[in-house]
Amino acid sequence: MTNKKRFIEFLENSERNFDVVKTLKKFEEFFSYLVSENEFVNLISRKMDKNDYWTKHFLDSLIPMYLFDFNNKSVLDFGTGGGLPGIPLKLVFCKMRTHLLDSKLKKINVIKKIVKKLDLKDVYSISTRLEDMDSKWNLKFDYIVCRSVKIERRYKNHLLRLLKNDGKLILYKSKMMDDIFQFNNRKIHEFEFEEIGLRRIVEITK
Repeated sequence: MTNKKRFIEFLENSERNFDVVKTLKKFEEFFSYLVSENEFVNLISRKMDKNDYWTKHFLDSLIPMYLFDFNNKSVLDFGTGGGLPGIPLKLVFCKMRTHLLDSKLKKINVIKKIVKKLDLKDVYSISTRLEDMDSKWNLKFDYIVCRSVKIERRYKNHLLRLLKNDGKLILYKSKMMDDIFQFNNRKIHEFEFEEIGLRRIVEITK
């Protein structure tokens, strides 16, 4: 089974209410834009086989859909890089209000282009450091997702202040878990996929 077919199977077997055919078309567009833009700005490791995007990036980004409904929620993707996991989640949860944060302006500029090409609504790109987000963002988000950044201690209070009082921080982890122990109220959900291996989704409630 090809990686793309495995991803299609994953979408079809999910219990979320969305149009799989329409959603897959958007993922195909996203894939095409990522491959093209990655030639100029390093959004994703160029060493990775492009066919692996379907499982190691797209499928992986969507694992929290087993646990959470992001529709009608405000979500911050901290350290979005190539728009992951924020854009894949948005493609499934169309009513999600999505903010894509990265400190590297050149990456954010590319993400803005991709979001426009995909014609995604309620998606906003922010180029700044987490620490520099001012008080207008306090208590803004229902969820903060983070897939590719180690949560250093200097990030902790900033992440918590941006969350609503009942908000959740969702961390994508595998073997390295040392950064989660600074948080109380944490719950670990384990998933295993042949193409990805062990993936731990860490749910931290404010």
